[in-house]
Amino acid sequence: MDLLAELEILAVTANNEDNSIILETASTNQYYNHTTQPPTALRPRDKNSTFLVKLEGPLSSPFQVQELSKSVTTPILKAGVGETSTANFCLISGAMKLNIVSALAGSTFSATFVRINLSPKDLSPHSIAPCLGSDIEPTLPQNRATNADEVFLPKQSQYPVWYFFYGDLTVPEILYERLGLDERPVYRKAALKNGTLKTWGGGKYKALIDGNASARVEGWAYEVGSEEDEEMLRYYGTDCYEVVRCDISMVDDEEVVRGLVFRLMGDVD
Repeated sequence: MDLLAELEILAVTANNEDNSIILETASTNQYYNHTTQPPTALRPRDKNSTFLVKLEGPLSSPFQVQELSKSVTTPILKAGVGETSTANFCLISGAMKLNIVSALAGSTFSATFVRINLSPKDLSPHSIAPCLGSDIEPTLPQNRATNADEVFLPKQSQYPVWYFFYGDLTVPEILYERLGLDERPVYRKAALKNGTLKTWGGGKYKALIDGNASARVEGWAYEVGSEEDEEMLRYYGTDCYEVVRCDISMVDDEEVVRGLVFRLMGDVD
């Protein structure tokens, strides 16, 4: 069973149990009626967050979710099967969640939302954005597509794909357990430019942020073989980080590959 299925089961069976590493269950059930004013603006944390919304009541189908959320596309359907119950969910963005809450204002229906602490990944097919580096401006002509055949790597759904690790994920035992590997992971010593290592959370966590062209960070490269493995890494990173493009320099043969890295989205210490 994949992690999303486990999250969906938690949403059905756990109710308000504390599982803050993966779910923000304190805000799972949100109820607004004529005496409660729904939020009118997107909270900063919700801007890049992903949610599950349970299909029930006026949200009984992906098409109803699409209509109330004002989405231009039909949201992805996810099914959860527990020991005693089953439920269906749709994946939605923070903006879609806000629209649903606003649409249900004054209703007696209580919508069920589950925050997924997943590192956002939204690689543009038309430019190098998002990419690591304070000196790199993706909107400049040289960093945007000049014809329909131009491809920016890595692509959104490209696998295998190289990742640059600089924190806990450089520990083989952690990566081995996180991905459920059959054997110890194989790393390559690597470095990248345009990034700077800091800390956040009172020095508890390492944080990679944008740096100038002369900035250099040493770490390890690992080739992620599938979307499923990448998803597990994005859950590990949580929505405090985002996945961005970078150039990874392999130390053993000086090869430079286009890869990805987790960049902190919040403030450093």
